[in-house]
Amino acid sequence: MGRSAFLLLMFLVGMQPGYADSLGFNSDDTITITAERGWEGDEADVIHFSGKFELHAPDWSMAGDTAVVYGKLDNPDRVVLEGSPARISFLRKDDDNPDDADAQEKVDGAANFVEYFRATDKLIMRGAASLVRKDSNLASQLIEYDVDTDRYSASGEGGINIQFNPDDE
Repeated sequence: MGRSAFLLLMFLVGMQPGYADSLGFNSDDTITITAERGWEGDEADVIHFSGKFELHAPDWSMAGDTAVVYGKLDNPDRVVLEGSPARISFLRKDDDNPDDADAQEKVDGAANFVEYFRATDKLIMRGAASLVRKDSNLASQLIEYDVDTDRYSASGEGGINIQFNPDDE
């Protein structure tokens, strides 16, 4: 085996799906799912994943230790994710730019347990939960978030912590 082939092999073996601070999105209509293991459940359209699960789509991404996808992989109804932490990122319409139909803002969430109802754009996060939006950070044991309306409910032992940057206007 030549030196260049050996170096290429070492590079490919060393590549692992990473857990960067911010999840990225696919640039086209492609959905990419990676994990160490995947299997179909007994129910129709239920797929389980374990070990370094990652899902990247054009407008949302998730990463965690385990995941269960309910519905079709290309357009699931619901995804349940667990990790230390499990993370989710998605793009939503930017309410500060109502005249620009393409304006989007990124929202990041993390918790020990994440349940995302893709069909209704509802998010439930439990256990060391945090939600980072445009100019605010929310932390609590339980966060429920409506992506469409940009409204949340938070509670749990230890209360809630909100940090935000007030508008300069």
